[in-house]
Amino acid sequence: MKQHSCVRRGVLLAATSIVALGSSHGAWAEEIAPVLTGTATRLAVAEQADGGGTAAPTADPSAEEIIVTGIRASQERAVNIKRNATSVVDSISAEDIGKLPDVTISDSLQRIPGVQILRSAGEGSTINIRGLPQVTTLLNGEAYLGAQSITTIQPNFNDIPSQLFAGADVIKSATADSLNAGITGTVNLRTRRPFDLKEGVTVAVAAEGAYGDKTKHKFDPNFNGLLSWHNDRFGFMVSAAYSDVRLSNSHNGIQEGYGAALHNEGTLDATSTNGFSPANRPRGTAVAGGVDVNGNGNSNDAFIVPQGFTGWNKINQRQRLGINGSAQWMINDALTLTGDAFFTRQNEHDRTAGFQMQNVNWQAAEFVPGQSRDTGATYVGGDGRTYNINTTQVYNYDLGNFDSYAQTDRYKSQSQNYNVELKFDNGGPFKGSLRGIYGKAHQYYDQSYLQFSMSDGRQWQPGGIGHYPDGDRVFNENGYTVNTIAGLNSLPAVVDFTGNKPVFTLPSQLLSELGDISNYALKTMSSEGNYRRKGDLKVLRADGSYEASPDLTVSFGGRYSERSINDYEFDRAAPLYAGMASDPNGCLVKWKAFDVPMSDSSCSAGDASGFYTAGLTRLANDPTLGGRVKLFNPGVAGVPAMYVLDPKAMDNALAFQNEFYPGNVEVMNPGASFKVGVKQISGYVQTDFHGDLFGVPFSGNGGVKVINTKLDITQYITGGPQPYGLANELGGSVNTKRDFTDILPAFNVAFDLAQNLKFRFAFSKTMTLLDLNQWGGGLNPTYAIDTSIPGTPVFRVTGGSQNGNPNLDPWRATNVEASLEYYLGRGSLLSLGAFHIAVDSFIQSGNEIRTDLPDNDGVVRNRTVSISTPVQGSGGSLKGVEAGAKLSFTDLGFMPGFLENFGIDTNFTFSPSSTGDKDLAGRKIPFQDNSKIQTNAAVFYQDSHFQARVAWNFRSKRAVQSNFGGIAGLELYQAPTNYVDASISYDVTPNITIYGQGSNLTGEYEKYYLTWKDQKAYNNIFERRFTMGARVKF
Repeated sequence: MKQHSCVRRGVLLAATSIVALGSSHGAWAEEIAPVLTGTATRLAVAEQADGGGTAAPTADPSAEEIIVTGIRASQERAVNIKRNATSVVDSISAEDIGKLPDVTISDSLQRIPGVQILRSAGEGSTINIRGLPQVTTLLNGEAYLGAQSITTIQPNFNDIPSQLFAGADVIKSATADSLNAGITGTVNLRTRRPFDLKEGVTVAVAAEGAYGDKTKHKFDPNFNGLLSWHNDRFGFMVSAAYSDVRLSNSHNGIQEGYGAALHNEGTLDATSTNGFSPANRPRGTAVAGGVDVNGNGNSNDAFIVPQGFTGWNKINQRQRLGINGSAQWMINDALTLTGDAFFTRQNEHDRTAGFQMQNVNWQAAEFVPGQSRDTGATYVGGDGRTYNINTTQVYNYDLGNFDSYAQTDRYKSQSQNYNVELKFDNGGPFKGSLRGIYGKAHQYYDQSYLQFSMSDGRQWQPGGIGHYPDGDRVFNENGYTVNTIAGLNSLPAVVDFTGNKPVFTLPSQLLSELGDISNYALKTMSSEGNYRRKGDLKVLRADGSYEASPDLTVSFGGRYSERSINDYEFDRAAPLYAGMASDPNGCLVKWKAFDVPMSDSSCSAGDASGFYTAGLTRLANDPTLGGRVKLFNPGVAGVPAMYVLDPKAMDNALAFQNEFYPGNVEVMNPGASFKVGVKQISGYVQTDFHGDLFGVPFSGNGGVKVINTKLDITQYITGGPQPYGLANELGGSVNTKRDFTDILPAFNVAFDLAQNLKFRFAFSKTMTLLDLNQWGGGLNPTYAIDTSIPGTPVFRVTGGSQNGNPNLDPWRATNVEASLEYYLGRGSLLSLGAFHIAVDSFIQSGNEIRTDLPDNDGVVRNRTVSISTPVQGSGGSLKGVEAGAKLSFTDLGFMPGFLENFGIDTNFTFSPSSTGDKDLAGRKIPFQDNSKIQTNAAVFYQDSHFQARVAWNFRSKRAVQSNFGGIAGLELYQAPTNYVDASISYDVTPNITIYGQGSNLTGEYEKYYLTWKDQKAYNNIFERRFTMGARVKF
């Protein structure tokens, strides 16, 4: 008895230690990881318990779920699923009908060791498992096609209402019968079915309102409900969820997608048009070999130069609807027929209002560093000299373009997934099932943006005057003159990024103009990068098993699947100057902008006085804008409220564009459009076994699966450039057919070392398809305006992407892991595991240098540009340790009465990785999206009426993008994050519950930097969210 008490106290001490680890700073947690490992190992072997049985691979883990009773019951189910699984599995389970532990599925999944998530507008979206994104998603054990991941493999769950699910399993070690497993894991989403619930009628409804501290929209509604009925033979169930939420998704810092360049102090670069000290605007001090711009007395330095900085107030609105229906019929004592239908629809608007402060010339060095630091890294410039790379914290600008900017992105997403399954089990040795799956999904994306400029426009048109058939128009008579024309009289502006957020110091002239709507001149409106994505999925599967003896079962099966997607991407272009252009129908123009003269020889418009200007400029208070220009606060220090087009005016992009430029048509972007078809025929054989070895009971499974994959890839050839911003011409198409076969063994075994102590070992080879655009995408050049010669702009090629290569191989890996699991009670578990993943074939970002691409006017000027492209990687590896503790204090037996209602759920993951490449600082680059350290800690309380939970998540830095801006070794990283969430609920009666929830209580946001922490890039700003609601069930 005394020994038992000591062991129990040791267990509690270990759990407390793990919570303390979770509360520590990430770097300290990394240092003491070995201590955690040792402690958990010692405690895991300290006590004995029964081994527990194992379930068949095809068993539904939720089949025993009858009544849900809160956080403790949720944890008990998760522990039970892990204990009885035939492979390494971690689970989350709903606390109540319509209530997963967190706001989204992804937020809940991140509580599982080894699962890391990305956020979209603060909500969990995509996930990876053990550092890799090629995670397959199953719905009730078979393939699922989501509208957010039509072209990708990595799941994105932000359009799926979490209230429709009973739980989710993360299957980390593959079995032979898992014929579409992920490279490092698989997520199985579990919906409810009528036979899972109590006999008779079950009804549950919930209503809630949510509030964000930045969006400050009264209350965002959320409703969900479930109706189910069954008797001993037949049942049906339908559940639905609807929500309409507004989320803060703001941004400040370097503008995403615009990249950066390296500029140095050498004479060749520094005195060029794009350099620090051009002829009309000399800056710095002339020294031997060049110009000293940072004051250290030499010309040996180089600096990272962004295209510009932004401050955007972004509000994301998501209207979600999800419906799940299921019917089950026990035809006789041997046959059960199940049918499921799962429907999701989301309408999303991402509305941006703010400013852009950009270089006049593309990625020109239009600042001198006010504060910088020599990193010790070097690079070789175009003149052959070696330069020291510096980070910059304070940018002293000669003011270039300063624009008011509005953009609306609308996503319409819908998916439908259907399942019919017939199961045979007459109690004999043979069991079988036949299953058919059909899914279809689409996502339509439409974008529209509009810019007002504060400048006088002289950098774009001679004298800042636009030429039109009805007469010339002055762009902005009250505007300032930009640096490339003002020269030494340029207005000064400062961006101070010494802190976590940029602080702007704007010139007094600009500040005085921002408050007057008549100082804003319309520069550009456009609708580009739109797409229509459609996909469908068909699966036919048959499985059987034969119990040869109580200790040996042989399983076998086959599967046929087809998946096809069509990605059509396009820009909108309007026919301008019909009847006055070289083409009587007018010239198609994407950029309806003041900086676009209608001068291209392929289609031009003008008169004896010159070429017409594409965009009809007007001031922001022009009646045609109908009062839709309003004051918005960009949320950045140093920039006051300014006039911006209300982005809601562009919710219907086509209607808005047609209002000002009628007749818009869709112009295909061939480099971004593609079709891919995938057919797979697969089969497996597997044995499930039980026995004992030297008196130690064991159970497990081993087998092999064979997967034959056939690809049918259609890529569109990028032809010659077209004027006025149109995508390159369609130059035809090329079709590639290829196939490959993978033979993939899998082995899992669990030893019951003691009554409650289980040791697992797993080995498998895995293969997962690429994101389909990585096979199908083509060349997609990008262009930006070059005003090196004021008044005669050229849209120069600045880079681009070659998104697909049909000859790339899929992801392939060899996975090995071992773990210890110690079960202290129904809801209590200590676990420790180690894994090693040898990634034999993977995809990483690469760059190709091109000098043969023409500018948008068709002229090849031999510009050196970087084209990003996926490249084949091999020989990468991930390894790590996962430790966890789930403790329900009622299981411990020795806790004081006031503590018995508490519990904890905490885990720690240490997973270093390497792609084999190094960044400019000489550090190994990890796999993108992988964080070396992740820690979760949750404390809960539950009594007969009241329950509460506080949960914390820490994630260390992650690699986001390689070769940023085409600069080899310049890696974009996201800084570590800490998120804290909390929830409370009170059962007024057994059938009525009121509850509240808070997410991101510390106001955490995402901070990004370029290789060095003091080379700040940008921030994504999220908000605190608060929810109140009530749930009724009977």
